[in-house]
Amino acid sequence: MTQTHRCKIRIRDGWKMKTEYKCVVISDTHGNMQPIREVIEKERPFDTLVHCGDVEGNLASFLGVQEFGCLSVKGNCDYYSDDAEERRFRLGSCRILVTHGHRCGVQFGREMLIREGQKKEADVILYGHTHIPDVYRDKTTGILLVNPGSLCRPRQNTHVKTYAVLTVTEGKIPQAWIREFHV
Repeated sequence: MTQTHRCKIRIRDGWKMKTEYKCVVISDTHGNMQPIREVIEKERPFDTLVHCGDVEGNLASFLGVQEFGCLSVKGNCDYYSDDAEERRFRLGSCRILVTHGHRCGVQFGREMLIREGQKKEADVILYGHTHIPDVYRDKTTGILLVNPGSLCRPRQNTHVKTYAVLTVTEGKIPQAWIREFHV
């Protein structure tokens, strides 16, 4: 099922469709919820928070009602989660696929993930599992792949905790950046 986030904003003489969106992407928090709150406060305002799995807790219960959209997927350590293993949604006209990535062998490369994105007609794929931040645009398909790394257990050489910010502007190519999280 595809969810669509389309927002109308009030302008002086009527309503206008929103054309710019900001999505905060986190992953692999493994039960440590406090950094999530800190990232939310730092990045406000934004439209959507996406958790790419291995929450090891209930994100919706932890956050409660918020002014932004929130979704998460089930990771390989989310044994008791009711989350789906994959979700698709839209930010404006951008089609986004969210998965943890373990079923696509992301620890061995991006190829299977890219094929999955092509099948599902994704413009952007958000994933986790490796705990290593990565932003990559496939030259053949144009799909943007974003792994935010981990807010709690980083595995890249620098061992810096990270998350990602995805921006979608109508009529432009989606962009993403890795942000460092320092306590």
